[in-house]
Amino acid sequence: MRSPRSIVAIGVLAVAVSAVATVSPAMASTLSSAGGTLQLGPPTLIWEQALGSELLTYEDGSLGFAGTITGTGTIDVLAVVSSTGTETFIAHWSALATVDGRRGLLNISLDGTDNGTYSGTLVAYGTGDLTGIVGEGRFTGQDATGAGTYTLSYVDW
Repeated sequence: MRSPRSIVAIGVLAVAVSAVATVSPAMASTLSSAGGTLQLGPPTLIWEQALGSELLTYEDGSLGFAGTITGTGTIDVLAVVSSTGTETFIAHWSALATVDGRRGLLNISLDGTDNGTYSGTLVAYGTGDLTGIVGEGRFTGQDATGAGTYTLSYVDW
């Protein structure tokens, strides 16, 4: 039987692959790379459940982006916390945002770890007025302040 962490990781990988696979080189106009800062607000614990020697938690909070992405919204986080306190998490953020001056609904899936410093990868895709924006990147930051940075490579087809 697969562990919940393996199932979660497989699900995140499937979402990332399907998002990137939908963009063929012929469809992409140009590849853009940029980034900026992010600010993670204090989390609110929704629920937690013991999972053997680990803990499964679900939290929400605020996450704001500045730079290539500009916008603030709610982030939902599902995490497995080890007995040493290290978290492995997946998260989803969706908000009205601006990407290089174009405004619409942006969805971001984040996959990472947190041991006082959080980091990982993200996959972004737009809907509504941001339809056609698909990208991937990395993020890192500090728990103590919530402040961090991100990079983003994306196409707008």
